[in-house]
Amino acid sequence: MRVLIVNTLYPPADVGGAERSVAQLAEGLAGAGVATTVLTLAGGAASVERAANGVVVHRLPLRNLYWPYDGRRRSALQRAVWHGLETANPLMDHMADRVVAQVRPDLIHLHLTTGFSLSVYRAARRRDLPLVQTLRDWSMMCARASMFRQGRRCLRRCAACVLLTAGKRARSQAVEHVIGLSQPLLEAHRRSGYFRDSTASVVGNASAPTRQRPRPPVSQESALTFGFIGRIEPEKGIETLLRATVRLAGDWRLRIAGRGDPAYVARLQAAFPDPRIVWLGQVAPGDFWPTADVLVAPASWVEPFGRAVAEAVQHGRGVIASRIGGLPDASRGAGAAALIEPGDDTALAQAMQAAMADPERWRFAAPQPPAWTQAGVMAAHLDIYDQILANRSSRILADRDQRYSAAR
Repeated sequence: MRVLIVNTLYPPADVGGAERSVAQLAEGLAGAGVATTVLTLAGGAASVERAANGVVVHRLPLRNLYWPYDGRRRSALQRAVWHGLETANPLMDHMADRVVAQVRPDLIHLHLTTGFSLSVYRAARRRDLPLVQTLRDWSMMCARASMFRQGRRCLRRCAACVLLTAGKRARSQAVEHVIGLSQPLLEAHRRSGYFRDSTASVVGNASAPTRQRPRPPVSQESALTFGFIGRIEPEKGIETLLRATVRLAGDWRLRIAGRGDPAYVARLQAAFPDPRIVWLGQVAPGDFWPTADVLVAPASWVEPFGRAVAEAVQHGRGVIASRIGGLPDASRGAGAAALIEPGDDTALAQAMQAAMADPERWRFAAPQPPAWTQAGVMAAHLDIYDQILANRSSRILADRDQRYSAAR
C-alpha cells in the first residue's frame, strides 16, 4: 500500500501538537510496512528528503503573497489578499500534481491543508484517487482556523469565512472518509454541510509512552504548582488563567510553557508581573510534566481534541479545563478534575482554590492509560485504508462486469 499524507507543516518545522501527531502517524505507518510519503510546505525552495523511519518528505515552496509562519505581523490588506488567493490558488496546482504523479499513491490522506489551497483535491480528482481527511482544526470552516475572533468565540460563521471556505466545502464532498479528532469537531462540520456523503469516524491523537517519576510529598513541597502548556494566544484562554491568579489566596505557583507572538507575550508578562508565574517558553512535554501538579486548560475556543489534557490524565496530573469541544472527553479518567465555563476567570479561580485546599488529591492522582495509543491509532487508520481500497476494488470490478454485460 502506498499512502501520501498531506499536512501544511512537518517536523522540524514549527513543531506543535498537529505536527507531532502527523509525524507519529507517518512513521507508524512506515513501520507497519506502508510506503509512506509526506507532502508539506516550506518557506524556501522545494526539496525532497528521506526522513527518519523510512518516511519520504516532499517540501514544496508556498506560492502565495508571504510565508505565514515566520511570526511577522501583516497588514489587513496583505492578509485579505493571502486568504483570497488561498480560496483557489492555481499556482500550487502544478507542483502538487507533480508530486502525486511521482508518488503514485493508492490513496491520499489530508490533514491540515492551509497553503495548498485546493491543489491536492484537484490532483486526486484528476487521477481518481480516494481521499481520507482528518479534521485537526477549524480551517475547513474558518479562515483563521479557530472560529475565534477579537477575543470571542464565533457562535456562527461570518460571511467572509463562508465565502473564503466555500471551495473547501465543495471539495469535501469528494472525501470518502472523514476522521474527527473529537465528536464535537466532526458534528460541527457535518452540520455546516461538509462531508455529506463521507463515511466518518473519531480517532484521537496517540499519546507517547510515559515514565512516571516519584512525586515529593506535600510536606516537602507545600505550594501547589499549576501548569499551562500550549500556544500562548487568546483562544487558549491564557488571559482567563492570568486573571484567575489575581483572585487566589495562599501559596501557589504557575508554570507557563509554550510560544506565542512576542509582543503579545510581553504585554501579558508586563500586565501580570507576579514572581510566582514562570514563563518557560517552548518546552518539551517530557520536561514539563514533572514540574506541574495540576494542568489548567482554560480554552475559550472550541478545542478540537485536547492533547495536553489527555497527556495530563496519562501522567496522573489533576485537570482543570473548559467545558468545551474535546476537553471534557479528554479529561475523563483524571483522578481529580474540574470543568469550568470558557472565559469565566471567577469560576476558574474557585476551581484552583479548591485544588489548593486539597493538594494530596490533586497532586497524587493515579496515572491512567491513554485513550488512544500508538498501536490503536495505527490499527484504526489501517482499517480505514483497507476498507476504502476494498470498496474501491469492488466498484471497479462491478463497473467492469456491467460494461462486459452491456457489450454482450
